[in-house]
Amino acid sequence: MKVEEALYFFRKNKNLKQKDILTYTDTSVYSRIENGKKFLKFSELRDILTRLSVPLAEFSEYLDDDLEQKQFRTLLKKYKSTVHDPHMKKELLDYYHTLTFSEAMTIEHMSNYVVIKTLLSSRWNEISPLKQSELDIIFNLLHVKEYFFQYDYALLSHTIFLFDRSKIDILTKKALPVKNMNLRNTATKEFIKNMINNLITTLLRKREYELSTYYLTLAASQLDSVNDLSYKIVLDYLKNLTQYLYTGEKKYKTNIFESIDYLNKVGEHNLAVSIKTEVESILLNNDTVPIFIQANL
Repeated sequence: MKVEEALYFFRKNKNLKQKDILTYTDTSVYSRIENGKKFLKFSELRDILTRLSVPLAEFSEYLDDDLEQKQFRTLLKKYKSTVHDPHMKKELLDYYHTLTFSEAMTIEHMSNYVVIKTLLSSRWNEISPLKQSELDIIFNLLHVKEYFFQYDYALLSHTIFLFDRSKIDILTKKALPVKNMNLRNTATKEFIKNMINNLITTLLRKREYELSTYYLTLAASQLDSVNDLSYKIVLDYLKNLTQYLYTGEKKYKTNIFESIDYLNKVGEHNLAVSIKTEVESILLNNDTVPIFIQANL
């Protein structure tokens, strides 16, 4: 929906009249907003949503602005649940072919392009891996930023393991600690968690155990308020994996597989499989691309 259509939708479903909304001004003001004939100030939108008792986050879910991204995430999730469905493959390839990588593309489209490349280039002949020239553009784009927003974290989460150590250091210092963590929305926090997962597994593959421990401690302190039991288990698993690789003590390995068993018991089977696959890969020194533990995109 457009903004004005969403306003109408909520007002009608709340059984309110136009005159009931912006009671401190003439009814015609709100009428022109809802009809798309008046520029809507943020202060007015805030007052309207307060009157409607609708949170901004819920209201935004009804808007078209992010429709393409929602469709892409839905498509990717459908593919993950039906990986052998040729129709899903065709849909993803059709979308992929609409994307042309360049410095001028939006960061949302760049993020989608990178997700498809990193996730599917090893599975489908139709998709090639990211080129070094593309990685250079991504690095330069992120390197000049002083503040990372949602799709900056999305882009970094899907490329961090492809950079060399010096570039990882530069970009990680830009991204962490996360500025204004308490203001970040759920989607952004998912990208941040995904980025931290891939950062840690990348460092473990490079045998940077002390640096891995440092970022795990930072992640735990920053994400302490995130009410996500599964992710807290993931952090605990990564801590035990780091300690096992660093010390060789079997108790840490036991803790890892206890975490996997617990995830299976609470129904997080896909996450448990991802962790088990990742653990086996790292312990066998299989230098493959890290598993994306957090599936939200």
